[in-house]
Amino acid sequence: MTFISYCLSVSRGDKELEIALTANDAGHAQAQASDISRALRADTFSLTYKNINDTALSELFRRLAVSEFSHIECEPWEGKYSNGSPIIYALSTKYYVRPMILDYLEINKDGCVRPSCGNRYCINPYHNSYKKMKASKLGDADINLALAFSSRGVPVKEIAKALKVHRSTIYRTLNREHFHSRSPHH
Repeated sequence: MTFISYCLSVSRGDKELEIALTANDAGHAQAQASDISRALRADTFSLTYKNINDTALSELFRRLAVSEFSHIECEPWEGKYSNGSPIIYALSTKYYVRPMILDYLEINKDGCVRPSCGNRYCINPYHNSYKKMKASKLGDADINLALAFSSRGVPVKEIAKALKVHRSTIYRTLNREHFHSRSPHH
């Protein structure tokens, strides 16, 4: 397949950024431009036929566009970090890479995203785990599993062992979920 080189110009306020973009046709380029603009929270974007140098940001978006990530292998970020989390600067703004990827992929993020592989430098979207609260040790799937086990009478000690967390984590989770299910505004 032949790819065409484009230059995506995105802007927010008085800040503008050019990003190298490759696509197989104009429709594909337009879709990528829209996804990238959403991820960067840009106000406007435009596409032109122009070769510009790749950057870490353009390479990340290229790989996301063609789903060039393995389900198995970690993808450590080779850019900058803030508080141990992968970041990138664009449009005079610091973006945390994993949440930016979620915005690009249009995945709702009702909490925070962490690598499920345990490698805190990994940005592989297949390794993302979504937590309801920043300090949560359990993702949505784990919480649903804990609730299902609990409703069937499985002891908290066994649930904790199965989910590889402390009993107190399970008690807090069950109490929080029980409170939210009984709250009139939920």
